[in-house]
Amino acid sequence: MKYLSFLFILLPYFINAQDCTLKNEKDRFNQDPRLTTGFITLGAGNDKFLLSVSADKKEVDYFLVLDNSTMCFNDYSRVLVTYDTKQKGNFKNGGTTNCKGYFHFIFPNQENLNANLTNLSQKKIATIQFTDTGNNKKIITLRPEDQETIIKLTTCVLAELEKLRIDTWKPK
Repeated sequence: MKYLSFLFILLPYFINAQDCTLKNEKDRFNQDPRLTTGFITLGAGNDKFLLSVSADKKEVDYFLVLDNSTMCFNDYSRVLVTYDTKQKGNFKNGGTTNCKGYFHFIFPNQENLNANLTNLSQKKIATIQFTDTGNNKKIITLRPEDQETIIKLTTCVLAELEKLRIDTWKPK
């Protein structure tokens, strides 16, 4: 009976582990392995956006694409993430200058995870506020199912980070 109850306690962990579907790609420049979630559509109406979480041996990249947006982002553009606990995270654009609504925020892939990256995997995001080059702001309020999806995607990628850090290069 003890073993049966123990299995029921562990059942949610096994069910959650099966939901991780990451695509294994090759980096187009150095041919290193790169894992990605692919683009997932989140939000609704004017708050619609695409999210892709990718990781390689050096970094974890959150790539957000605002739907039907002409917002321009450069190196000084920011995203303010407000969690449901009222805690906030401020991220700068790590991507190229563009006027298509493309925004990256990038974390290093290291043994001691960045606190902001850990927060993205554990806390529900209430709002995401984008500030573009002209100091214009766009606030996206996330639905509960979108909050859970972001946590799940981040957790899936974080589970594979240690394997990506292993250097497979061997001299000939």
